[in-house]
Amino acid sequence: MEKQVFLITGGSSGIGLTLADLLSRDGHQVVSLSRSREKIRRALDQYPHLLGKVQFVTGDVTSSEDMEALFSQMASDYGMLHGLVNNAAVLNKGTLETISVPDYRFTLDVNLTGPYLVTRVFLPLLAKASGASVVNISSVAGLKPGTSIAYSVSKAGLDMLTRFLAGDLAPYKIRVNSINPGLVKTNIHLDNKVVSDEAAYENMLEKARKRYPVGRIGEPRDIALMARFLMSDDASWITGSIIPVDGGIMVENDLIPPKETERAPPL
Repeated sequence: MEKQVFLITGGSSGIGLTLADLLSRDGHQVVSLSRSREKIRRALDQYPHLLGKVQFVTGDVTSSEDMEALFSQMASDYGMLHGLVNNAAVLNKGTLETISVPDYRFTLDVNLTGPYLVTRVFLPLLAKASGASVVNISSVAGLKPGTSIAYSVSKAGLDMLTRFLAGDLAPYKIRVNSINPGLVKTNIHLDNKVVSDEAAYENMLEKARKRYPVGRIGEPRDIALMARFLMSDDASWITGSIIPVDGGIMVENDLIPPKETERAPPL
């Protein structure tokens, strides 16, 4: 890809930060949006080489005022937007009876209304790029219920938003796709206090690992590489797709007898 401009929401940690690093190494201009100045400081501690290469900005994806202000700034600075990655998300664990109404609404506001609002606000800049790409970071929890009713519902809705926008925005030569990760080792569980501390998190990851056919938990790079591909010209005929990148968890089947992996399969 020639030098292009990308906006990543939730771009100061996990998948978003890893993608910002990849795209900046490719020579692109990356704007990384975060709600938290503290997370931006943490990101630059983790990736000090991004200082001056990635433009970190603060803003709330649920705020029309924040997004309009960022639109004005990017319209002035760059004039167009080649790729938008709707990655910002929150996770509130709970069932119908245990999650609070405010937590449920907040989860849907960030995870579903946020991508709608950001895409709507930045549509004029995306249309100017003539071949732009929108990538929504969804979840396998949108395809199969997980531990959070709010998170699962928000991600299922995000997949439908993807399908709708793929048709709606095609006349502007804008492609829209979803990536549905399985469990990826990021800060989302700790930042949202789903687990109490690092030890509890590592214990959760180890228990989950055994359910993944490929034998490991995902890394942010696994998802970031797919996002980079979907925004490239190599994916120019892909739109409206819901793509699990999940280590095989969606085909996990404990009824299949375990293999003796020490020896080769029979001929």
